[in-house]
Amino acid sequence: MNTQIDWSGVRERVIAVEEAERRARSRGRGRGQSRYPMFEPVLTPAAIAEVEAQFGVALPDEYRTFLTEVGAGGPGPAFELTSLRRIDGKWGWVWQNDEDQPWLLDPSAPFVETEDWADQQIATLRAVGYEPATRDADDDYLDDYRTVFGDAGDDVWFLERGRGAIPISDNGCGMTSWLIIVGPHRGELRDRDCAVNPPFEPYVDANGSRHTFRSWYLEWLEQRERAAR
Repeated sequence: MNTQIDWSGVRERVIAVEEAERRARSRGRGRGQSRYPMFEPVLTPAAIAEVEAQFGVALPDEYRTFLTEVGAGGPGPAFELTSLRRIDGKWGWVWQNDEDQPWLLDPSAPFVETEDWADQQIATLRAVGYEPATRDADDDYLDDYRTVFGDAGDDVWFLERGRGAIPISDNGCGMTSWLIIVGPHRGELRDRDCAVNPPFEPYVDANGSRHTFRSWYLEWLEQRERAAR
């Protein structure tokens, strides 16, 4: 574990800004309850070891320490972080408490960046003896996956598209954020819109530098604190 990564006080700061927003709503400056969930309990080092053994990878240090010091899910950029939970003896990432469909990381190869995705689809189809048809401007080779893999085509396509990464944040309306676990950009974040095959866009800060999990999360927290003040 990277002991230089310090999350001290972050959980308390998030809870404090939640409380400030609650007080503002009670004074008539807002309506309804907070859209952010509460934190889930932190994970123990033993639990993290189970997760990493199950998937055969080491989680990025910033995310691993967040899980052990802040929470295994809870408030986060846009809406909420996905929750890392053990379900029926296996670990997976859960959106909005939907434990029937946890995301199971596929660590078999690096995450495919947007500019390489079309080539990856061609390689997958050719590996099973199928020569791809003309690429569709919107869906790339999704129809070919359906032809080759039948009813499982959509799932094969979607799971391969997210291989090497995990959905880290539910942004609402089908939009998601992803944390790269495997590949040369391990530890970086990608933003994905809600179309069938939108690009995975890097999150960047005000200087144009790509966000890692820690900088992404702290930027969101600081923005909330400024808004609450």
